[in-house]
Amino acid sequence: MSIVQVDRLAISYAAGKRSVPVVRGVSFAIEAGRTLGLVGESGSGKSTVARTLLAHLRTGSRIEHGTVHVDGEDVFALSPAGRRALRGGTASVVAQNAGQALTPSMRVGEQIREALRAHGEPDGPERVLELVRLVRLPSPESIVRRYPHQLSGGQQQRVAIAMAVAARPRVLVLDEPTTALDVVTQAAVLDLVADLGRELGMAVLLVSHDLGVVSAMSDEIAVMREGEVVEHAETAALFAAPQHEYTRALLAAVPDGRRPGGTGGTDHVPEAATTPSTVASRTTVTVPPVPHVRPVVTAEDLVIRYGHGLPAAVDGVSFTIAPRETLAVVGESGSGKSTLATALAGLVPAESGTFSFDDGTVSGDLREPIAGRSPDLRRAVQLVFQNADTSLNPRRTVGAAVARPLKLFTGSSSRERVGALLTQVGLGPEFADRLPAQLSGGQRQRVGIARALAAEPRLVIADEITTALDVQVQAGILALLAELQRERGLSCLFISHDLAVVRGVADRVAVMTGGRIVEIGPTEAVFGGPNHPYTATLLAATLEPGDTELPDVGDGVPRWRDAAGWTDRGDGHLTRNWEDA
Repeated sequence: MSIVQVDRLAISYAAGKRSVPVVRGVSFAIEAGRTLGLVGESGSGKSTVARTLLAHLRTGSRIEHGTVHVDGEDVFALSPAGRRALRGGTASVVAQNAGQALTPSMRVGEQIREALRAHGEPDGPERVLELVRLVRLPSPESIVRRYPHQLSGGQQQRVAIAMAVAARPRVLVLDEPTTALDVVTQAAVLDLVADLGRELGMAVLLVSHDLGVVSAMSDEIAVMREGEVVEHAETAALFAAPQHEYTRALLAAVPDGRRPGGTGGTDHVPEAATTPSTVASRTTVTVPPVPHVRPVVTAEDLVIRYGHGLPAAVDGVSFTIAPRETLAVVGESGSGKSTLATALAGLVPAESGTFSFDDGTVSGDLREPIAGRSPDLRRAVQLVFQNADTSLNPRRTVGAAVARPLKLFTGSSSRERVGALLTQVGLGPEFADRLPAQLSGGQRQRVGIARALAAEPRLVIADEITTALDVQVQAGILALLAELQRERGLSCLFISHDLAVVRGVADRVAVMTGGRIVEIGPTEAVFGGPNHPYTATLLAATLEPGDTELPDVGDGVPRWRDAAGWTDRGDGHLTRNWEDA
C-alpha cells in the first residue's frame, strides 16, 4: 500500500487579478521503502509539489483541485493540531542548506532534543546520542555540545537528518539535500539516507537537479516541466530510453565527467529538442591559454589563517594562472579552496608567502586586503559569488546593481552602458528595471556576472557559481563564461565541487585537501591519472546519470599521509608524495 498518494494536484498563485498555474494535474504514489526522484528545471514546480506532503503552500498559493494523502490522511483537510503532528512526525523534510535551517545560537544536542520533545518522544541524553550515532557523526559526546558554525557542511546536514528522523516518520522529503556538498561528503550522506530509508521503512521523495544523485538513489523518476509531469518511469528504464524530448534534452545537458572535455551525450537529443544551453554543454568550453608567457597570478608557499594560533586554512600553496587560462580548484568542504578565492579577491589577508598579480599593465601584491590595493588592482580582479540570491540587494533594481561598479571604476553609469552589459550576458536592457525576486536563479547569476564585468577585469573568480542551478541553466552559464573569456581574454579561477563541470571548463586542475594542494596539472592528465589517493577518491565518488549504486567512500577517514616532495608525472602534472597511514 502507498504511504504517499498524490492525485491530479493543481496549484496556482495570485498575481494581481490573475491566477497563475504552477502545478498542473500531478499524480504519483510512493510505497514504504521506495524512493521517487522528482527532477526538472528551476520553476518547474517540483519543490512546490514536494512541500505539499507536509501540507505547506507558499503565501498566495491555493489548491485548484486534487488531493495529497500521507499515511491515509488528506493533509489539507487536517486540523491545525493534525498538521503540527504531520510535520516532523508523520512526514519530515531535509532542506538544501542545513546551515540556514539550524539555529545558530543553540547547541546541536539541544536542537535535536527540541525535535524529539515537539513530538512527545523521549528526549533524554542517551536518545540524543543515539540519533547522533545513527547519522554517523564522529565523537557524539563532543558534537552535541557544539554550535552549528563549529561543524562542517556535511556534519550540519547530518544533524538536520537526525532531527528529521527523530520521530521515526513514515515519509521523508529531501529537497536538494546535497547541493552544497563535495562529492565524497555527498556520497556518505546519500548512503546514510538510503540506509535510514530501508531501516525505518520510509517513503522518500527526493527533489534534485543532479541527475547522477537521482539515478543512484531513486527506484523511479518523475520529470516535471512547467508544472506538469511529462515522464514517469522506473529509473533504469528512463535513463536507458527516455521517451519525452524534454527528458532527452535534460540528459544531453549534463556534463560528462568521464569523457575528455566533459561533454554531454547526444544520443537521445533530436534536432527539435536542441536548445542553446544543450548545444553549449556538448562542446568543450575551455579557452586555450596563451602558452609560455608570464603568469597573471603567482602564488608561492602561500599561508592564510583566520586567527592567531588557529590551523592554517591554506597551508603552503603554490600555483600560477596564465593569461586566458582557467585554473579549477576542487576539494572537499573545508579544504581551503574558497579561502583561496576570497584571498585572491582581497577579502581575507594572506599571512605569508608570495601572492602577486601582473598582466603587463597592472601589477600588485595580492597579500594586501582589498582596502590596501590600488584602484587598478581592485578593478582587475573581480569575484562572482556562489549565491546570487544573497549577493544582490533585494530592494535595488538589477540596473542599480550593475551601475554601481560602473560608476566606481569608470566614472560613468549610463543606462545605455548598463543595458549593453546585460545584453552581453544574455539578458537585455529591459531587465534593468526588475528586482532580483523577479528573476530566475540563472538570470540572477547572469546579473552577478554582468556586475563583475562592469569593472572590465582581467581575472574573474568564479566561486561555485553553478551549484544551485539546474543542468540546462548551468550549461548556459558555463557557455557564457567561455564566450566572455574568448571575447575579453579573461583569466579565471574556477572553484567547484562538481568534477564533471570542471572537466568541461578547466585548462588545469588543482586538487586541495586539508589546506594543501596534493595534485595539480592539465585537466585530462589529472582526470586520467595516475593520481594522489585523495584525487582518486574524489573521482570514484562522482555520480553520473545512469549510475545505479552509490560509491563506497567508507568513513571518509584518509588512509594515507603526506610525505615530503612531489612526483613529476610529466607535462606539468604533479602529485604530492604520500605514504600509507
